[in-house]
Amino acid sequence: MHPDPAAAGRRALADRARRISRIRRRIAAAAVAAFALVWGLIAATGSLGSQSSTTTASTSQSNTTTSSSDEWGTTQSQSDDQGQSLPPVTTGQS
Repeated sequence: MHPDPAAAGRRALADRARRISRIRRRIAAAAVAAFALVWGLIAATGSLGSQSSTTTASTSQSNTTTSSSDEWGTTQSQSDDQGQSLPPVTTGQS
């Protein structure tokens, strides 16, 4: 006697449906885990974006320093200490 081909086909379709269901559950679990991880990271650091200042100036008794940022995020500083000026210093911001 030959096995029933219809029953074998139903078993194959049922196995395929179980595999697809497992894959979908794993993808959903990975998406939820990634969302929770990123949300926790943002909550822990409090970082939602970057903040930058364009110009700062500070004055002391004998030394005046002025720093300014240009459009590329570089900072140049010059110091006025007894009439002497220092060469500009350039730093990059990330």
